[in-house]
Amino acid sequence: MDRHLRKHAWQFLPGGLTAAVITLLVTLGMFQPLEQIAYRQLFQARGTLSWDEDLVLVAIDDTSLKQLGRFPWSRQQYTRLLGVLSAAKPNVVVFDLVWSEPSPDDGQLAQAMLQHGCVVLAQAWDVTGVPLLPVPVLETAAIATGHILKREETDGLVRRVDPQVQGQVALAIAALQSRSLVLSPAPALPSLNQPIWVNWVGKTKRLHQYSFADVIQGKISPQAFQRKIVLVGMTATGLDPLVTPFDRNPPASSVYLHATVIQNLLQQKALRPLDDVRLWLLLILGATGLSGLMSTWSTRQQLVVITGLCSSWGLIGLLLFQANYLLPLAPPIILFASTAAAVALSERLRENWLLRQQVAQIWHRYCQDLVILNGGANHPLIPRRKQQLSQPQDAVLRVAQLAAIAEQFGRSQSAQAAIARTLSVGLLATDLHGVIWFCNPLASQWLQVQVGSSLNGSLVPRWLSEEQWQISLESLRAGDAVKHSNLRQGEQWFDLVLQPLVYRPVSEDASRSCQLDGFLVWLEDTTEHKQTEVELQRAKEMAVREAARSAAASRAKSEFLANMSHELRTPLNVILGFTQVMSHDRLLSSEHQQHLAIINRSGQHLLGLINDVLEMSKIEAGRVQLNETSFDLYHLLDDLEAMLQVKAQAKSLTLRFERTSELPQYVIADEGKLRQVLLNLLGNAIKFTQIGQVTLRVGNQPIATIDHESGEPRYTLLFEVEDTGDGIAPEDLERLFQPFVQTEAGRQANEGTGLGLAISRKFINLMGGDIIVCSAIAQGSLFKFSIRAGQAQDVEIPCIHPTQTVVGLAPDQPLYRILIVEDQWENSQFLIKMLTPLGFEIQEARNGQEGFTIWERWQPHLILMDIRMPVMDGYETTRKIRHREQEMTIAWGERGASHATSLAPSSHPAPVSLSSYPWHTTKIIALTASVFEETKVEAAAIGCDDFLRKPIQIKTLLLKLAEHLGIHYVYEAEESEPQKPLGLAEPLAVDQLNIYLAQMPLAWIEQLHQAALRGFDHQILQLIEELSDPQTVLAHTLSHWVHNFQFDEILNLTQHFLE
Repeated sequence: MDRHLRKHAWQFLPGGLTAAVITLLVTLGMFQPLEQIAYRQLFQARGTLSWDEDLVLVAIDDTSLKQLGRFPWSRQQYTRLLGVLSAAKPNVVVFDLVWSEPSPDDGQLAQAMLQHGCVVLAQAWDVTGVPLLPVPVLETAAIATGHILKREETDGLVRRVDPQVQGQVALAIAALQSRSLVLSPAPALPSLNQPIWVNWVGKTKRLHQYSFADVIQGKISPQAFQRKIVLVGMTATGLDPLVTPFDRNPPASSVYLHATVIQNLLQQKALRPLDDVRLWLLLILGATGLSGLMSTWSTRQQLVVITGLCSSWGLIGLLLFQANYLLPLAPPIILFASTAAAVALSERLRENWLLRQQVAQIWHRYCQDLVILNGGANHPLIPRRKQQLSQPQDAVLRVAQLAAIAEQFGRSQSAQAAIARTLSVGLLATDLHGVIWFCNPLASQWLQVQVGSSLNGSLVPRWLSEEQWQISLESLRAGDAVKHSNLRQGEQWFDLVLQPLVYRPVSEDASRSCQLDGFLVWLEDTTEHKQTEVELQRAKEMAVREAARSAAASRAKSEFLANMSHELRTPLNVILGFTQVMSHDRLLSSEHQQHLAIINRSGQHLLGLINDVLEMSKIEAGRVQLNETSFDLYHLLDDLEAMLQVKAQAKSLTLRFERTSELPQYVIADEGKLRQVLLNLLGNAIKFTQIGQVTLRVGNQPIATIDHESGEPRYTLLFEVEDTGDGIAPEDLERLFQPFVQTEAGRQANEGTGLGLAISRKFINLMGGDIIVCSAIAQGSLFKFSIRAGQAQDVEIPCIHPTQTVVGLAPDQPLYRILIVEDQWENSQFLIKMLTPLGFEIQEARNGQEGFTIWERWQPHLILMDIRMPVMDGYETTRKIRHREQEMTIAWGERGASHATSLAPSSHPAPVSLSSYPWHTTKIIALTASVFEETKVEAAAIGCDDFLRKPIQIKTLLLKLAEHLGIHYVYEAEESEPQKPLGLAEPLAVDQLNIYLAQMPLAWIEQLHQAALRGFDHQILQLIEELSDPQTVLAHTLSHWVHNFQFDEILNLTQHFLE
């Protein structure tokens, strides 16, 4: 207990010393000027009070002096006054005048005083202390006398009145004592041993007062003085002045002092000072306690508390003043502020002392590890500082030591960080409390921690159980290393090693050298020893779990879009799916193949229109997100130029791509959205330009900016698309970017939905830029836009290999079981028709409940799970499957293979051998018609391994199956003729085509020529559909040219007939 007190005694020392100093200064009166200011300010803050109705002043004012002559007056004037007042019958008449010199008229005045019977006279002292008493005849006639001594302080104010001086009571007390003889009950009079603290009422002009001349001339009604205390005194300018808190310039007169004291005694409102010794003892103890409390607070808390305490004390003082109590203000407030300053100073001194001690300890611990020249005192950093600052030699030495240690630590940290980054293992170090102070990137990634976070919450229970963690800590404290092998995290496997960590001791005490200071965590990824598909699955689950879910969606619009997407894309899934199934039938005639091609092409066109509408709806709902990646901008531009060059040449247009030399080649941006914007703008330019050229200019601002978050440079890429077309009318410019709105040229072309430019503008805004358009009729249009892009390193351009048609499964593979959970019979039939001929074993379910039952009995390798189903949807079904798998895995790991076997239904043998445990995990691919990205995130969050949107492309599905199950396929022989796109054949020679084309009407050929001239592929395909069976070969060739944008071939073919 004593040691605890000694340890914390320093916290109370600043407050105690401050209280002692303030007490001494109060005793010496050093705060008197501040208290005088506070006294005056309290009156100003309180405001004025009302004067007592029983108090009246007869003022010897400037008007009276003008009418009655210079002062002093003859006693006859006062005799006349008493005559007037006697008729009014006041309670008492008090003269604030000293009549110490005899006068022939004293007898008459005495007679008037005796006639009134209740007159009080004043007594004073001269500068030598000789009493100035009323002449005997007047003193005998008066009922009482009272002193009018006033004690002015240094600021000119009178704060206290002595109730008794040399046995003579104050004039106010004498007046009230006389009043008590004629009126009861009388107010309680103050003790004669304590001074009367004056409670100034307010402005003196508010006192009921009348001019002396007006009174004796009968101008004032006697009712004004009846049964009241009448005070007679001097108020003329320059005679007997007195300063009050309310009357300083000009000052009032001394008679108002006695009027104020009479008012205070009448209403019992004299100030009562709270200046007791107990108050100061309480303040001293409070300051000491406040010092102890403030030492535990932050600087901000200290400022808030001290400000509040000082303000509260001032407010309490004002409230008490309203209740006629006078509380000391300046000393306590200075005491509080000084205590705070003393605490802050003591903390800084203590911190400085602790810092010096710490520097000395660190130097003692690490000085022998330093690699410096000529010792710490001659460190290279010190000479400059000696020239700049004049410091004590000891301080310079400490700075030198600290600088040397810091430099060594910097070198060590750089080397340590470089080594840690190159390691293929996770490495981190913590203190005894588990707080991480070092962590390399791999450990931060695997354990999801960073420097400063706690390791305990990351390891338990995710990596180790609470029991394993406690056992490991006991082993570490004993100095033993601990290793945990085969820790599974999703699809990754790790070895975790905990090593005890002991720092070099500050002292050379041997007992201290064996004490544990922390521990080192070594985490090694052993997933390479596991199956390749398990590693891929683990990576995908981690990627899906880290995906963020959009929070800015409108609920109503989200549900609408989800329903629209499902209702529109689900039928298309059946249409396009069965066209793919039928296209694999080699027994179909070429005509039927052509019909399938038309259906497929129309479906794809409809899908594109639906996607545009849904994309616009996603934009309006705020559901579109950036997908920034690193890509080769030059390659993107070259790809677009090659794609669009054919279409431009078909219309005899010149397509030019220009880029500045400063344009960065590798950038970070949303490549897909940028490609869509450029395709839309360039496609429109080619579509609506008949003669001339279309130009794309790409550049960037010369100065890159630095991103505040990543610290990487950011570019502003500038794009211009200019054409020499017909231009856009001014009235169309205003609504050019409105959804579902087309210009006059677009309406004439009868193509599109009017969404392309609206979507493009939204994408540009999302990428941090904006788009503007300038156009003139018959001159062309210029579209300008900019986007923000980051700097990227060299990126590899993936090679696109030609795909082959899958005809079956490779030999020596298991019989793969695939469960299709789909409520729509048409959709499931499409999948069954595609997968069964390839060698898969298929079962189907109409809802999630049925699918879960089949999964438990059949244990398929993979499930194609529809998300929206009746009874039980795909989300709930997937959760149940994953939960059941987890139960099986835990049971196998904790209780052995026998108990895990018992978990499987007894009536159906498990399709997977026990040697494959931990429990067989079924791959699940979610199927949905939703266009929202969060649908994919939600599917991954519940445990789906992958995600496919409807309409489902069979090639994409087969690739997913191979990816997740490790399947190998058998393809068509390479030497055999590759399968053509639906309904297409090799183009014939021109001479052969002329024979077929000659059979068509000239009007049909003219329409074909004009459509090819304008690049209207949709109109050309409609014309091809009009061809009859004999022209099938011509239809195949024309379709091939349209799909490859070879409009020039069509123009060359039709030009001969038109000439």
